[in-house]
Amino acid sequence: MADVSYPIIHKEECKGCGRCVLGCSQNVIKIGSELNKAGYRYAYYSGEGCSGCRDCFLTCPEPLALEVYVYTKKEEDND
Repeated sequence: MADVSYPIIHKEECKGCGRCVLGCSQNVIKIGSELNKAGYRYAYYSGEGCSGCRDCFLTCPEPLALEVYVYTKKEEDND
């Protein structure tokens, strides 16, 4: 994947409570109209703009529903 941060939302674990949407300062997480197998409208990432702050992860009450990949630039070895 490109050198960006992004959330990974596991739709079957999401209960559509919207806490991640409210916690996202970049407004890049939305609640969709489709239902998961449990009948909940689940959250999704709009595709760009994530800063990697992890606020969505910290506000999510479901332990397996959301994770955040945070891109960190590696410093090159100058030995």
